[in-house]
Amino acid sequence: MIILNIPGLIILAISFAIAFGIGQLIGTTKQGPLMIIAGPLVVASDLAYRLKRPDGDWLHPNCGGSLFFLPVWPFGILWLVLGVIYTMNG
Repeated sequence: MIILNIPGLIILAISFAIAFGIGQLIGTTKQGPLMIIAGPLVVASDLAYRLKRPDGDWLHPNCGGSLFFLPVWPFGILWLVLGVIYTMNG
């Protein structure tokens, strides 16, 4: 059973690659700052993809990136919040 779709895989891969690249530029590989960078990138990428589609549904997994049959953008919000928590505690 496939738990993600191709747009979701591409959104996640590009967002985390950009976050890792920015982390390398600023000299950190800690999990918190990378999640703070990747989270908003995931949200922006998925919502932009969904809004460009004719059906434009924000919640249906087949209208944008999906992970575990859920839209990817809520995961981006979760990663942002967790990144802030990890950064504050670490």
